Amino acid sequence: KKAGAAVPTVVGVATVVQQDVDSSIQALGTVTSSNTVVVHPLVSGVLMQVYFTEGRFVQKGQLLAQIDDRAPRAALLQSEGQLLRDQALLSNAKLDLQRYAQLWKQDSIAKQQYDTQASLVQQYQGIVKTDQGAVDNAKLQLSYTRVTAPADGRIGLRQVDPGNMVNTTDPNGIANITQLNNISVVFAVPEQYLTQLIQLMDDPQKMIPIQAWDRQNTQKLADGKLLALDNQVNTSTGTINIKAQFDNHNQ
Repeated sequence: KKAGAAVPTVVGVATVVQQDVDSSIQALGTVTSSNTVVVHPLVSGVLMQVYFTEGRFVQKGQLLAQIDDRAPRAALLQSEGQLLRDQALLSNAKLDLQRYAQLWKQDSIAKQQYDTQASLVQQYQGIVKTDQGAVDNAKLQLSYTRVTAPADGRIGLRQVDPGNMVNTTDPNGIANITQLNNISVVFAVPEQYLTQLIQLMDDPQKMIPIQAWDRQNTQKLADGKLLALDNQVNTSTGTINIKAQFDNHNQ
């Protein structure tokens, strides 16, 4: 052949088939916790003990701190004593009412005296209910001195040291807990995919897989699922926010 002549191109032959071709959308996402809780004291008092280690995982209901409980305990004893006193008065009033009922049937006393005693029993019943409410409230205030974790998650740095006064109005609370399981990722995709995504989400039979990759886009971190689309398009960027959920078991 002549020098410089074009080399023939080798081609192959394949059978034509019809199949679906996966379509993927890449976007930069922001990881957010599904639940972040600031642990606030529900009663004011001196912080006596702290039972958690900063940065560790805590479980819902776990004891985190103890507030001075001497005043609530004294209030509870006082309320219980008042309840016992009024219960005794009510019991005595009921016995008198039974006696007055017999005397009234025997026509030994006036009907008015019997009615007055019946009214007194009802008054004591009301007082006993009020006392019971005071006891329940005192027990509730006492329970608030034990600060427990309201949710599972990783607890942050301690915001107050033992020996300091804590108040219900403290903005920073004692610490904060961040839930790391079932985290969310919010990312923005071009608005041109909006109609397609809406159609997919409206079909309950179709599952839209979501993958989270590292910053270098070289290692897959987790698989998740699409939760929701935002209700507005960002007109300045031409994108719409999408929220996905990941189990995040490996933290």
